[in-house]
Amino acid sequence: MKNLLFVFSFLALFVYCKPKPTVLDDEALLSYAKSADKDLIERHIAVLANDSLRGRLPGTPEYDIAMKYIVDQYQSMGITPLGNQERSSYFQTLTIRNSLIDEGNSFLLAGNNDTLIAGTDYFYLGNASEPEVEFEGELVFGGFGIDASDFGFNDFEDLNVKGKIVVLFNGGPEVLKATERAHFSSLDTKVKTLSEKGALGVFFTTFPGGRGNFNSSYDRISKDGVNSVMLSPGKYSGRSSFGDLKFGGYLDWNFINRITQNEADSLVAQYNRGEGLHPKTKIILKGKVVSLSTDFESANVVGLLEGSDLKNEYVIHTAHLDHIGVGKPINGDSIYNGAHDNASGISAMLEIARLYSKLKSKPKRSVIFAAVTAEEMGLLGSTYLAENPVVPAASIIANVNTDMPTWVGPLVSIEPLGAEQSSIMGVVEKSAKLLNLIIDEDHLPEEVRFVRSDNYSFVKVGIPALRMKTGIKSIDSDTGLDSAITHMMTEIYHKPSDELGDSFDFDGAKTYVELQFMNSYLINNELERPTWNKYSFFKNFERKPSSTE
Repeated sequence: MKNLLFVFSFLALFVYCKPKPTVLDDEALLSYAKSADKDLIERHIAVLANDSLRGRLPGTPEYDIAMKYIVDQYQSMGITPLGNQERSSYFQTLTIRNSLIDEGNSFLLAGNNDTLIAGTDYFYLGNASEPEVEFEGELVFGGFGIDASDFGFNDFEDLNVKGKIVVLFNGGPEVLKATERAHFSSLDTKVKTLSEKGALGVFFTTFPGGRGNFNSSYDRISKDGVNSVMLSPGKYSGRSSFGDLKFGGYLDWNFINRITQNEADSLVAQYNRGEGLHPKTKIILKGKVVSLSTDFESANVVGLLEGSDLKNEYVIHTAHLDHIGVGKPINGDSIYNGAHDNASGISAMLEIARLYSKLKSKPKRSVIFAAVTAEEMGLLGSTYLAENPVVPAASIIANVNTDMPTWVGPLVSIEPLGAEQSSIMGVVEKSAKLLNLIIDEDHLPEEVRFVRSDNYSFVKVGIPALRMKTGIKSIDSDTGLDSAITHMMTEIYHKPSDELGDSFDFDGAKTYVELQFMNSYLINNELERPTWNKYSFFKNFERKPSSTE
C-alpha cells in the first residue's frame, strides 16, 4: 500500500511540475529559423518539377503521385491527417466539373435571325449547373458591371438589368483603388451582382483593340473548357458557375459595333465621360447553350501539427500543388513543369512544417498545412477548403500562403502582400528587422497579386492572410532584381522552361523560409489573434460570431 501511495505521489508531482510550453524569444527564434535547410528545399522542387510528373495536372495519375509525395513528407514529420472530420485521411476529396460547349448544337441569333459565328463573333462559357439553356432577351450595356456605391462608383445607378442580357467590360475603373478594383472586377463578383439584380445572362467584352484577348481566350476555352468545384450537391463555384444567370460568354467588340450600327465606339467615349451607356438601337438576342460536362476528383492534402495552450485555434499554411500539365510544345518541350509555380511554394511550406515539427516545445496554436489543388483552374481547391473547413471556421486565425515566391536572387527586400490590411504587418516588421530585410510596397499594384492566389479564398470568409513575395532590391546591382523577375515572368512563367535550374537562388530561398517560419511562429504565439485594420476593405468580409461555432 505504501508503495502504491508513493507511485501516486510521484505521478502527481510529475504532473504538477510539468513545464509549460516555452515560447522562443527573438534571439532564440532567429537562431532556430536559421536551421532551415536549402538542400531540402531544392530536393522537394527536384521531385515535384521532374518531367515524370508531367506538370502536375489535377485529375491525372501524375498528380496523384505528387499528392502521395506530400503525404510521405507529412508522415515523416509526424504531421497527422486532417483531410476529413474524422481525421482519418490526409485527403480532402473534392469534385471538379469541366464544362465544354457543344458548338454544333449551340447558337446565337441577333435581330432578325442574323446567325452569329462562334469563335468570330462570340463564344459561350460552359455551364456547370445547366446542360442546356435557351434564352431570348434585350441586350443592354452595363459598363464594368460594378456596384460599389460605398466607394463612389455604381454602373447600375440609372440602369435596370432585370430580365436583360448584359454586356460588360472586363476589369474595373481606375477611380477605385487597386484592391477594391480587383475584388469588384472578378467574374464571381460581377456574376453575383447581376444575379442579385435579376439579369438574364452576361457577355463580357474588352475595350476596342482587345481582339487578341478574344482570340486567345476562345482558342483555350473551346479546347480545354472551364472548371468549377462542387461546394455541395448542386452548388458550384468557378468559371462555369453563373449563379442565377442563365448563361455567360464573350462578345467580340467588332461584332458589338456592327450590331449597334457603329454606335458602340461612341458609347465608350460617352462612358468615359461619365454619361452612361444608352444605345439608340434596341438589340434582341436569342440563343441556345449546350454544355458537355465531365466530373473528376482531386484532393487537398491536409495535415495537422497540434499546438498546446490554444490548440483549438489554428494557423493554416497553404501552397498550391498543381500546375498546368502538358501543353503546346516550345522548343520541342511540351511539359510545363511548374518549378517556380508552384513547386517552390510547396517546398517552402514543407520546410516550414519540418521546422515546426522539430521544435522542442509546441507552439500555442495548432498549425494546419494544406497542399491545395486546382489553383490554376481558378482557386478551386482553396475555395473548397475555405467553404468546407476541416476545423470550425471561426477557429482559423490566419492564413499564410506561399505561391511562386520568386527565388531569383539573394533576399534583400520583401513585399508582404496583404499584411498592410491587418495586424499581421506588425509581425512582418519584427521578422524583417531580425533578418535585416527591407520591407517594400508592392511594385506591381496594378496586378493585384494578393487577390489572385489561394489566400483570397480565406480572405473572402473573413480570415486575415499573408502572401509573401520577393522584393526587387538586390545587394550588388543598381537595377535590383527587376530584370531577373521580368525575365522569369516573360520567359519562364507558365512555359516548359519553368524547370529547376539557374533561375533559382537557394540562398534567397533559405532566407525566405526563415522569414516565413518566423512570421508564422509569431502569429501563432501572439496572445491576440490577427485583426483587420479599421479601414481595410477586407474588413467587410469579417466573419460575424455564430451561435453554432
